[in-house]
Amino acid sequence: MPTSFAHDPEALSVLARATDAVLPYLPSKALTRAEMADKPHKNISWTWDESYTLPENLFLAYKRSGDGRYLELAQRFLLDRDYFDQLADGHNMLPGRHAYSHVNALCSATQAYLVLGSDKHLRAARNGFGFVLAQSFATGGWGPNEEFCKPGTGTLGKSLTTTHASFETPCGAYGHFKIARYLTCIAGDSRYGDSMEKILYNTILGVKPLQRDGFSFYYSDYNNDGSKVYYPEQWPCCSGTFPQITADYGISSYFDAPDGVYVNLFVPSRLRWKRGSSRMALEQKTDYPYSPDISIRVHAERPDSFTLYLRVPEWAGPGTTVSVNGRSAGAQIQPGSFCALHREWKGGDVVEYSIERPLRLEQVDAEHPNTVALLFGPLALFAVNSPQSRFTRAQLLKPSQQAHAGREWRVQSAAAPVAFRAFPDIRDEQYRLYHEV
Repeated sequence: MPTSFAHDPEALSVLARATDAVLPYLPSKALTRAEMADKPHKNISWTWDESYTLPENLFLAYKRSGDGRYLELAQRFLLDRDYFDQLADGHNMLPGRHAYSHVNALCSATQAYLVLGSDKHLRAARNGFGFVLAQSFATGGWGPNEEFCKPGTGTLGKSLTTTHASFETPCGAYGHFKIARYLTCIAGDSRYGDSMEKILYNTILGVKPLQRDGFSFYYSDYNNDGSKVYYPEQWPCCSGTFPQITADYGISSYFDAPDGVYVNLFVPSRLRWKRGSSRMALEQKTDYPYSPDISIRVHAERPDSFTLYLRVPEWAGPGTTVSVNGRSAGAQIQPGSFCALHREWKGGDVVEYSIERPLRLEQVDAEHPNTVALLFGPLALFAVNSPQSRFTRAQLLKPSQQAHAGREWRVQSAAAPVAFRAFPDIRDEQYRLYHEV
């Protein structure tokens, strides 16, 4: 909000006046899309108000302003009966629902926990996001045709031949980053950072740039004959969430810990904070994920003891190492957790972190076990300009690297070598993510 990020002294008064203007038109409760569609409307787009996504920002407005009106409104629009109550009890309520909207609604549940202390809403958010992760593509994207799938139906695998609308990319990435960030803050679970990383490198960093005339990249296309295209209508919703998600890269890279700092994303960056009266900073340098190596330099006004937590991805290989000032840190490196480095840190200390990035194959869903994508560390690799090529598992797992500054892999097919690239390195070429083996 502007009060937090832009320090605009007029932000709260503008928000109050805007709230006054819309209050007469707000419904008495959170309405589902079906309930909205039952009301008179000119066309279906008039029913997409999504009142159930409002509580997140209303809770934030209450925390910033202390105005009880926002707290009352936030509680009014919690979608408990039709969504959160069932999710909290472990029932998968996602199938058939609009994908982005209902991931965004999970952010409202986490804010209900943070503001009201509601364990029910925390369970709903955790269970709901767990259901999302369980039906995601190898890229981390989800919701083909903007709907969640019914488990056990093989819908993800079928979508590879039936649609080019695989993942609503800027909106989906924005909602994904938010719920993963909230749950990381609450639970300190590294798998949420793993999911952010997938979404970062395999979806949002590969979108086409927003055009001045309002044409925007909308869908990541995982069809067997995929390509990157602009949405045919100007200024769709993804034209607004695209710039919003770019702000999330920075605020999701590091997290506070009671005894130190979590390093969640491995990106060139600098973090500054204060411990007591002493100013501290971390400076991160890396070409990850194209390189395994991450260097973190400590800047400190005076020596201080704290813990530096490094995320160890679930897929990290046994060759992953951590050293401090050239010597092994002697810390436990467990994939799917955070590696804790506790010591007295002083200015000039350097952490060298190298993450082994194994190649692996990931099936699209349980009903299509032989339809697999090739991954290298966090990167999903796409076959470029070769939609008819066929591979064995052994061929996919033995690519020759790396042409073009380490950003291209070559895989031998039955006919000829095929170039594979990560999503950000594909421009206008045809590509294919999944392969029958």
